[in-house]
Amino acid sequence: MEAHITFGPAAFVVPAGEAAIDMALPPHRYPAAWSDGAGAFGRNYGADFVRHTTGGLTHFATAAVLREDPRYHPSTSANFGLRVIHALTFTLVDRSNSGRHTIAVSNLAGSAAAGFIGMAYYPDGFNDTTHAYQRAAVEVTTFGAHNIIAEFAPELVHLAHFFHLPDRLADSFLPPDRK
Repeated sequence: MEAHITFGPAAFVVPAGEAAIDMALPPHRYPAAWSDGAGAFGRNYGADFVRHTTGGLTHFATAAVLREDPRYHPSTSANFGLRVIHALTFTLVDRSNSGRHTIAVSNLAGSAAAGFIGMAYYPDGFNDTTHAYQRAAVEVTTFGAHNIIAEFAPELVHLAHFFHLPDRLADSFLPPDRK
């Protein structure tokens, strides 16, 4: 499942969307080499791709070493609010291979690695610890967003079928272990 998240189609498309946002709304004092032209888009795409890939690989490796179960376990509740809370809580507390609840060290390690890897290649003024923590926060948010999508995957598939989207596209919302 982690390989699907780290190397699946979304792993190549999401950084392109983030790079487009970085180009449309560049951060204050972002150098022209990172905010104007095709080369800037390539730099932003590469930076976002490396962040996501580093976060995913570190998450997977940490989960394997610490024997964390990297799969998302959906809520048993039918209540929308409780399901959202469950998904967000699962970002910080997950399960071990034995099924007991534990701190989601793999999510935190993946987020930290994703944030700090950028210190190697971002331009001056954006390669400091403050920006690294900000990028790590974005990556934690990404883990939370993934959990919310996984929680509501059956409803998203139903909605996609309602709008007559192709089955392959509709079923892409389902995590690999629930197809």
